[in-house]
Amino acid sequence: MENISDYIEPKRQYSILAEIYDAVMHDVDYEAWADYIDEVIMRHHHEARDILELACGTGTMAISMEELGYYTITATDLSPDMIRKAREKGEEKESDVSFQTLDFLDINLDKKFDAVYMVFDSLNYLHNTSDIAKLHEQVYNVLNPGGIFVYDFTTPRNSRKAIRYLDNENETVNEYFSYQRSSRYDEKQKIHTNTFDISLKNLADSSQVKNYREEHQQRIYTMNELYPIVEKSPFSLVKAYDGFELKPAHKRSLRITMVLR
Repeated sequence: MENISDYIEPKRQYSILAEIYDAVMHDVDYEAWADYIDEVIMRHHHEARDILELACGTGTMAISMEELGYYTITATDLSPDMIRKAREKGEEKESDVSFQTLDFLDINLDKKFDAVYMVFDSLNYLHNTSDIAKLHEQVYNVLNPGGIFVYDFTTPRNSRKAIRYLDNENETVNEYFSYQRSSRYDEKQKIHTNTFDISLKNLADSSQVKNYREEHQQRIYTMNELYPIVEKSPFSLVKAYDGFELKPAHKRSLRITMVLR
């Protein structure tokens, strides 16, 4: 990355990255992903209408779900910066999605839902099984009777593949923002680390550049690690799907979508 000074200011996760998150994720087909989650919900709880999204990011998925025309969406994220961007996007698109800042390990909402979903390996940000167990309990408590919880997680096989194309990724977002991403996977610890070095030019004086670093660590899980957690939770496992298919997950799955009731 050009014009980066020796000093890089560390930032909390999804703070400065929120400003360029949509550019970083430009290759993600959120409409297709929303169609898949919709298909899963309709297959397992076709009467579901009140929906909660956890870890919604900048809101693209929630807005796509709401645009299907029959869901009422509440979308939440831990990062106030991501929620700020989501609200801006919602206003621009005249969306009725309710965006709220929320820690999914402490879900304190005044309503219950027919379905809760959480996508794009957000579960992998939980590094210990006790937090995953707590997540399941929190979600169960905000579901209406018969409600379902849909979430995905990525597997070691996915991390081994991803580092081949994510490491040393360089992108210029616009005339003010650019970033470099390094990606590495610790096979022994099952930790996948993505480090973003982000350069931001001063809007008034483009010769002045501030450099920031965000480090994102995900704990990568296998089905054998998650099954016991689900079995001890208030939920029953309905299905474990392979990626974006409606076929059973298997040992070569890169991403696994869980459906619990």
